Amino acid sequence: MRRPTYTITSIMKKAFRPGERSLSRSEIVERLEVGLQAAGIDGNGEEFLTRILHIPNAPIRVGRTEAIIELVHQPHQLFDLAYRYLLDAQVPKTAEQIFREVRKRTQFSWNQIARILILERDPRFVQYENDDRWFLAEWKLANDHVYEYLVSAKAAPMPLRAVSYTMEREIGLSPKEYVFLPELDDRFQVETGTVHLTSAEQSEATESEADAEQRQAEAEVAAATTSPESARQQLSLEDDWSMNSTAVKTNVQKEVNDLLKQALHLLENRNQEMGQEVVARFQESDMRSIEGLMKEKQHNEQVVLGIKQVLASLAQQ
Repeated sequence: MRRPTYTITSIMKKAFRPGERSLSRSEIVERLEVGLQAAGIDGNGEEFLTRILHIPNAPIRVGRTEAIIELVHQPHQLFDLAYRYLLDAQVPKTAEQIFREVRKRTQFSWNQIARILILERDPRFVQYENDDRWFLAEWKLANDHVYEYLVSAKAAPMPLRAVSYTMEREIGLSPKEYVFLPELDDRFQVETGTVHLTSAEQSEATESEADAEQRQAEAEVAAATTSPESARQQLSLEDDWSMNSTAVKTNVQKEVNDLLKQALHLLENRNQEMGQEVVARFQESDMRSIEGLMKEKQHNEQVVLGIKQVLASLAQQ
C-alpha cells in the first residue's frame, strides 16, 4: 500500500514546531517516533535520530550537550525568497526551479545560490519519498479527501486541470493549504489528463455502493409490506414517479451547471497563466509566441462570455 510519505529528514523537521530552535533529545525521540508511526515506518526513534545526525546537510545537530538537539538553519534572504516563491506559486517546485527564480530576484550568482540555499536545512521546506520537488511544511495532503470524493461520485474520472476547482468548490479545501499527489498514491491512476481510482479501488467502491443500494431496497420492501399505510403508498406511485422525474431533471441541470463552472474556472486560470507567459516571451523577444498567446486569450474570453450567458440562463429556470 503506497501512500505519500515524508522523507526521514522531513519527518525530523516536522517534529519541530514553529518557533522552536532546540529541544531535549528525549522530546525529539518521542516526537520522531510519533512521526514515523504516522508514516507507517517501523523503527526506533533513537536509531533514526542517530542516522539523521550523520546525513550530509542534516537539518539538525547536537547542541551544547548530547542531551540537546537543535536546528542547523540560519536565516538568510535567499531562504525567504524561496519560501515566498512557493507560497505564491501554490505548487511544489524542484530545487533547480527555485534557484532559477531566486536568481531572477537577486544579484547572487548561480554558484552562490547553490552554496547558500540548502533547502534540506530549512524547516519550512519538506519533501516526499520518490519526489524531487520541494513543498512547504505548512501544506496539508488532500489525497484522502479526494479519494472519498471520487468514491462518493461513483469513481468518475476528474480532469487534472479541474482538481483545484473541485478541491475548493466541492470538497471545501483551500488550494493554498492543500496539495494533491496522486502519482505517489496507489489508490489513484493518472492518464490522458485525468485522475481516477485504480481498477481495484473502483471495484471496491462499486461493490460498496451496490451493497448499500440492495440494503436500502430490502428495507423499503420490508417497510411496504408491514406498514399499515402500504395501500395508500401504492396508490401514490404515479405521483412519486412524477416527482422522481423532476428530481432527475434537477440533478442533470445541477451537473451541467457544475461542469460549466469548472470550465469557466479553467479558462480564467489559463488567462492568468497567459499573462505570465506573455511577460516571459517579451523578455525573450519572442513576438510570434506573444501573438499566438494574444489570439488564444481573445478566443478564451469569447468562450468565457458564452459560458456565463448559459449559466445565467440556467439560473433563471
